[in-house]
Amino acid sequence: MRIPAFWHRPRVTHFAFLIFIVYVFLLFSYKFLQNERLREDLAKAQRQLIFERPNPHWNYSNSWRRIGNTTLRHEIYSAYFDARTDIVGHVRMDDEQMTIGSLRIFAILPERLRDSTINCIVRFSDFSSQEIKAEEAGAMHDVHNNTFAAWSIMCPLHASRLSPMRLPQAVALAYASNRLSHLSPTFIQISYPRNMTNMFGRSRPTISVCVGPLHENYSNVLRLVEFVEMYRLQGATHFYFYYVEASEEVRRVLEHYQRMGLADVFEWNVQAHMQDVHYAGIVAQFNDCVYRANVVDNFRYAAVVDLDEVVMPLKHNTLADYLRQCDEGRTAGFVFRNVFFHRRDSNDTFNAPSHVLNRLLYTQSKVRRTLEVMPAYIRSKVVVNARAIVEMGNHQVYRSAPGYADHVVHPTVGLLFHYRDKCINCKMVLIVDYTARRFGSLLFDRVDNTCLEVFLNRGICDLV
Repeated sequence: MRIPAFWHRPRVTHFAFLIFIVYVFLLFSYKFLQNERLREDLAKAQRQLIFERPNPHWNYSNSWRRIGNTTLRHEIYSAYFDARTDIVGHVRMDDEQMTIGSLRIFAILPERLRDSTINCIVRFSDFSSQEIKAEEAGAMHDVHNNTFAAWSIMCPLHASRLSPMRLPQAVALAYASNRLSHLSPTFIQISYPRNMTNMFGRSRPTISVCVGPLHENYSNVLRLVEFVEMYRLQGATHFYFYYVEASEEVRRVLEHYQRMGLADVFEWNVQAHMQDVHYAGIVAQFNDCVYRANVVDNFRYAAVVDLDEVVMPLKHNTLADYLRQCDEGRTAGFVFRNVFFHRRDSNDTFNAPSHVLNRLLYTQSKVRRTLEVMPAYIRSKVVVNARAIVEMGNHQVYRSAPGYADHVVHPTVGLLFHYRDKCINCKMVLIVDYTARRFGSLLFDRVDNTCLEVFLNRGICDLV
């Protein structure tokens, strides 16, 4: 073996090199500790500020809007004030300015946008404006070789310490390849907490549900009602629905839950990108929903799922019980691994009471599932701590705030029951699983009651 020439040099050289390494290590350690102290001091100072929502009349209802040149089909949907300074890369706290948070903006832009710089134009209630360079701007994960992608843009917010603090009311994006984005900016309202006093308080320990976008004129009314009532039995208290296209009967059900205060329903008008962005922009939608649950409504948990998926604890009575007993506070997301139930499988209606009108509930009639449990992050779904999420994917958390990590739920403790219309591998080994039937008696009654309230003339949801 050849001995490197370096080791033939005098020992003094070796000693000097070691001294240099120690110096560099100490220098970085000092800077790290300095940065940590700065952030701790900033957090204390931030909590002493008085935050007032700049537009108390904003109703938190968004829609996709074109940015600048309409022929480019660049679109912007929502913006959130994020008080977490630990996710801002370069914070300030000096005699003139201090970092108070950031703006998180969701847009649909070309996956390979050629601009190296994107700016946020923030507008205040007196219509004065300020331009801020984005610290983060890029396509989120799960692009799947599409030409357009869901983008996440983050612009830091710094407030003057020499004058009263002002929060911006609206924001627009500006970048060179779309000249009209600067000449004629598309402003959208910034979403703040409904109750600003909760900004630094404890989050509400309840479960919200982020549902994938309804599209292709979604019309399965019975599945929708069963989905909501199943999650309500599991402890969910609020639902976020986004629709591209849905039948009149589905909209009647959504309006019913909206009147009850159980759901927020948003138009998801991505028709211009149905062919060139992944699955109706589901990544942008899930991220918008998680930020909405955190920033606007202060919910601690958000279950990120589709209408054919049910998170099912196996050793606890409900999902709420599982989270109450197992969440130690630093988990970004509880990852539930996937098993399939197939819609084409025969129906087992043995446990359906004779008096019910809506008998074919998919969680009660489909009792055979795949024996194989899919690996974590492959078709799995996540129940997240909303305050921990920076970027959410369809099947996993892609980025969380410092100090948080995922927890993969053991398959003997909980699974994701995926009631799929089409089987991926129809020859997979199936086993009988009656776990979901423990909710049967209550679920049948709740579904029937909801169908009677919405469709008074028939009381049946599946004859649509």
